[in-house]
Amino acid sequence: MYFKSLKLLQIFLSILSLASCFLPCGCIVYPELAEKGLKSPPSERCRECHRDIYNEWRDSPHAHSFTNVAFKEETNEYQFTFCIGCHAPETIFTDKKIEPRSKNLAEGVNCNSCHLNDCKLSGPTPAYGPHPIAEKNAFFRTSELCGKCHLGTFKAWQVLHVSGGKKTCQDCHMPAIKRKLIQNDPWQKIHSKREGRQHLFSCRTSFDENENSLKLSFIKVTQSKGKIKGVLELENTDIPHSIPTGDYGYREVVVTIELQDETGRVEDSKRESLFVEMKTALKYKENRNIPFCFDWSKDSYALKANMIRTSFNKDSNILLAETIYKP
Repeated sequence: MYFKSLKLLQIFLSILSLASCFLPCGCIVYPELAEKGLKSPPSERCRECHRDIYNEWRDSPHAHSFTNVAFKEETNEYQFTFCIGCHAPETIFTDKKIEPRSKNLAEGVNCNSCHLNDCKLSGPTPAYGPHPIAEKNAFFRTSELCGKCHLGTFKAWQVLHVSGGKKTCQDCHMPAIKRKLIQNDPWQKIHSKREGRQHLFSCRTSFDENENSLKLSFIKVTQSKGKIKGVLELENTDIPHSIPTGDYGYREVVVTIELQDETGRVEDSKRESLFVEMKTALKYKENRNIPFCFDWSKDSYALKANMIRTSFNKDSNILLAETIYKP
């Protein structure tokens, strides 16, 4: 009986706490969460309620878009200021040039960068809470949202006419998930689970969700006169932009073909790099063949190929696709 009464008391206190966040007139008590300029709140404030989304964002490329080593080097320690608008934007909701924040720059593309619209916080679904909230905005479900900064990739996506029921940026880089928008008490008690998106913003998520979006295949493999010859076929089956893609910075994808002995030791290899600037990027629905020839007289061998997105210093690699061939 005691524990039952205690539970009822806890529920009553939670409801009381929830109600206390609103004034009788229906106004809200956290208007600072939708401030701009020097009053712009840190994303830690969003974490207080949206814990799961914050944790995903914190480990994403968006959260490190301003502080990552490559961006610092390529902007000469932030001297190229025209880049900062997209790497630490105050808000993308503007018809003019996107301006950088004057505060919390180290957060890169933070919560308010994408959700602050006309002094209110908005998203793709209806919501209610203790801060200024706009009506649901269908713009969040379109690739145009991402195209505010990722201009080149968005234009390439547009040219492919993929908007008619095919994949948007969010389909590949923000996997679908059903969960409560808010995780803390007492707010989560009045929220039900809803369809949403994970805030990962990673190129890797596309390949995890779609196994055959980028295919590597060994074809026409022959062995004779002490040589192994063949062709590695690359195919971009379902990624609606080139591999790699982007406007600025260092973007390289390396395709490697390895000849391995029976123990897996690499005896020989061939590499080719794909770049947007050199017009060697693999386009949407493109098939490309890379011929190879290795000296090898033994019967036992294996061929392994992979495609890796790499950094300028080759210290950050993301596996995009791989395949193994054994005769």
